[in-house]
Amino acid sequence: MKNIYRFLLIIPLTYFNLCGISYLIFLPSFSNSSQEKIFVSDDDLIEIKESPNLALIEGNFSSYILSVKLDEFTSSVQGNLSVDFYNNDPESFEKLPFHLYLSGMEFESRIGNIEILNVAKADNSDIALTFEVDSGDQIMWVTLDTTLKSFQRVSFIIRFIATLPDGGIDRANSHGDDYNQSRIYKVANFYPMPCVYDEYDGWNIDPYLEIGDPFYFDMAYYNLFVEVPIGFVVAATGKLVEKKVNGLNALYHFDTIYPVREVTFSTSKYFKVDSKIVNGVNISTYYLPKSQSIWKNYALDYGINAFTLYNEIFGIYPYPTFNIVEEYSFFGGMEYPNQVYITESIDYWEYPQWFLEKFIVHETSHQWWYNLVGNDEVDWGFLDEMLACWSTDYYAEIYHSDWKYFQYELYIDEVRTYYAKEDLPNRINQSIYECYTTYADYWYIAYKKAPLILEKLRNSIGDVNFFSGLKLYFERYQYKIALLSDLQQCFEDIVGTSLDWFFLPWFDNPYLPNYVFTSVIYDLYQSMLYITVEDLNEANNNYPYSQQIPLQVYDANGEILFNEIVWINSTTTFSIPMTINPTEVSLIYNENVLGQLSSVDIESLKAGVENPVIVSIIIIIIIACSVPVGLLIIFKIIRKRKKNLMDT
Repeated sequence: MKNIYRFLLIIPLTYFNLCGISYLIFLPSFSNSSQEKIFVSDDDLIEIKESPNLALIEGNFSSYILSVKLDEFTSSVQGNLSVDFYNNDPESFEKLPFHLYLSGMEFESRIGNIEILNVAKADNSDIALTFEVDSGDQIMWVTLDTTLKSFQRVSFIIRFIATLPDGGIDRANSHGDDYNQSRIYKVANFYPMPCVYDEYDGWNIDPYLEIGDPFYFDMAYYNLFVEVPIGFVVAATGKLVEKKVNGLNALYHFDTIYPVREVTFSTSKYFKVDSKIVNGVNISTYYLPKSQSIWKNYALDYGINAFTLYNEIFGIYPYPTFNIVEEYSFFGGMEYPNQVYITESIDYWEYPQWFLEKFIVHETSHQWWYNLVGNDEVDWGFLDEMLACWSTDYYAEIYHSDWKYFQYELYIDEVRTYYAKEDLPNRINQSIYECYTTYADYWYIAYKKAPLILEKLRNSIGDVNFFSGLKLYFERYQYKIALLSDLQQCFEDIVGTSLDWFFLPWFDNPYLPNYVFTSVIYDLYQSMLYITVEDLNEANNNYPYSQQIPLQVYDANGEILFNEIVWINSTTTFSIPMTINPTEVSLIYNENVLGQLSSVDIESLKAGVENPVIVSIIIIIIIACSVPVGLLIIFKIIRKRKKNLMDT
C-alpha cells in the first residue's frame, strides 16, 4: 500500500517538475534576457496563488508543454513542444508519429507549413533523436532511443516553426488588415500533434482531408505558453495562469487543468472581449470591432444559454474557461477544447443573428461531443456531428419551442426525397474514405440524416430513457474514445433490452424503406380486412426496418373506420376486423415516419380496397343478365334468316 501512495505522489511531482523545467528552459529562448520581467497591471492579470493540481481522472495521460512565440510580420510561430508520451496501448513502439496538418490547408498565396528544426531528448538536449517527415501525408515519425513498452513513458522535445496559411479560408490562417482593424491570427492544428493508435487501424496517420474533420486525438494534459507583441489580446485553450511583460512582448501561460484533446489560440490587436462567470466557468467572447453590434448584443447570451442547457442535460463541463472567438473561414465554425470559432462572414449574410446563434450553439455542444467524449473523426466522423446537430436542434426546442428552428432545409424533407435527387446509397455508418468510394454526401449523412435518426430514437424509446442514455454515454466515455456501438449499449442499458432492431437498419442500411400496398382485400363473409405492405428496398438492405406508422381505413363517404398506429416490419401482412365495407386505406407519413418518397408534398400512401365477394356477385349478375339478352339476339338472327329464305 505504501508503494502505491509513493507512486501516486510521484505522478504530480513529475508533472510539476516537467512544467518548471520547460518554463525555465524554453521561455528565455523567446525573450531578451537583458529585459526585466515584470507583472502587468492587475486589470490584465488573472492570478492563481497556487499551482493547479492534477485532475483526479481515472487513468494515465500524456503531458505536453507547448511554448510558442508569434512573429506577426511572417505570420509564423516558433515553438518548442515538450513531449511526455504515455503508452496506454498493449503494443510496444520504436517510433511515434505526429500530424503536421498545416500544409494540407487551403490558402491564397502563402501555403501553411510546419518545419521541424530538431528533436532531442528531454533530459539532455545534446542528444538528438532521428526523425522523418512525410510531407505528402503531413506526418513526422520520431525514432525513439529505446523501446516504449505498454504503460511506460518517453520524453523528448520537438523544435519547430509553423507558418500560417493566408487568405482566411481554412482552420488556421492570418487574415485581415490593420487599416480596417480586422487582422486575426488564428493558430490551430499548428504544432506536431500526436497520432492515436487503436485496434482498428494501428496508427491513425490520416492526412488533412477535404471533407469532414480529420482530427482524432487522445486526451492529454497541456500547458501552453504564448508570447505575442504587447497590445495583442490572446484567446486560448486553458485557464490564464499568468501574464508577464518582457520588453515589447507579453507572455501568457495557459493551463488546461483537466485533459484535453488538443490546444489552440487566436490573437489580435483588435479583439473586443465580453465575459461572464456561469457555474464557476469564465465564458468569454472575442470579436472584431466591425462585428460589435451583433456580437455585443447576442453572442455571449447565446453561449451562456447553450452552455447552461448542455451542462444540465449531458453532464458537468469540468474546465474553468470557455471561449467563443470570431474567425475567418469558409465554414460556419470550428470546435476546439475550451474554445470555439465562429466565422465573421455571417456579418454579410441575410440572417446574421440566426446564423450566429446556430453556429455558437452547435460549436458549444462539441465541448461535450468531441472533446470530453471523443471518437475517430475519420472512421466515425458522423458520431459527434450527429450528437452536436441534434443538441443544436434540442436547444431550439427549448429556447424557440421548435425542434426544426435551425433547419434551413428540413431534415425530414431532405432525407425522404434524397433518392429523388441522388440515386446513391447513403448509409450513415461509414468512414470518410467510404464516402469517397460510394460517392455518398458526408455533409448530408452526418449533419442531416444522422440527427434525424437520433430524434427518431428519442421518439421510439421516450424522453426519460433517451436523456438517461445520453447522460450515461457522457459519464461512461468522458476523457475516452467512443464508438457507435458504445452509444447503443448505453441506451440498451437504460431500456433493458436490445436495440438492434433500431440501430442496425437505420445506421447500416444504404437505402430507406420504400413502401407499397401489394394487397388490400376485404372479406365480406369474415368481416376482415387483409393488408400487405411491402418494402421494395428490402432486397437492397442488410437489415429489415421496423417502425410505427399511422394506418387509416375509410368508407365510401370518406369517413374514418379505423385509425391506429401499427408496426410495419419490412414486408408486413396484418388483418383488421371490420363490419362496414372499407373502400380505401392509407399509411400516414407523419414527422416520425421515414421512407423513400418522390416529393415533399406526399403526405400518405393510399390504396383502394378489393372486395372479392362483391366482384363475384357483380360477375354473376352480369352473366345472368347476359343469357336472356344473348338468347334474344340469337332468336332475332334466326327469324331474320328464315324470312330471307322465304322471300327468295
